[in-house]
Amino acid sequence: MNLNIRFALLVLASLATGCNSSTKEKELELKEKELLLKEKELSLKEKQADRPKITTNDAVRLAEKQFRKYLPKILASHDAALDIQQSYTGDFTGDGIEDVALYFCLVPKDGGNAIVAQGLTLYQNSGFDVKVIAGYEPDTMFQFDKITGGQIHVELLEYAENDGHCCPSIRTPHILTISGSNAF
Repeated sequence: MNLNIRFALLVLASLATGCNSSTKEKELELKEKELLLKEKELSLKEKQADRPKITTNDAVRLAEKQFRKYLPKILASHDAALDIQQSYTGDFTGDGIEDVALYFCLVPKDGGNAIVAQGLTLYQNSGFDVKVIAGYEPDTMFQFDKITGGQIHVELLEYAENDGHCCPSIRTPHILTISGSNAF
């Protein structure tokens, strides 16, 4: 019996040692993967450091170029024409680099002065390029106000009972929240 207990203890000890080395191997693999990721990040940063940084005006031009490429899809989805397009800059991503908010207003493609849709397309400026991060196309009318303190400020517009079609008089300040690819 004593021999069986010793044998069982020996088996348990060897299993524990085997599990321990397996855990250490997994930890080493994880550390190797982390090091590879850090090397890739450094390599990417070095490549970007060699590239010239873009100015805020360049970022606006790049954002407007991207918008022009996508505009036909927006127009087709609303059966509309572009009335107004205006670009605004300010840091709304919190990285210290001026980003681009592109405002657009759509009208009926067959004419008229109704507003079919309006919205903002938000572009993050990395300092080397711009990319779309979110869109804002509410069901209510709005007016762009400003970008300050890392936030995009708009005014939501509503009509009072006696307002003319041109001039909604109820203005409600609103700060946009960016979540995923949407702003609201």
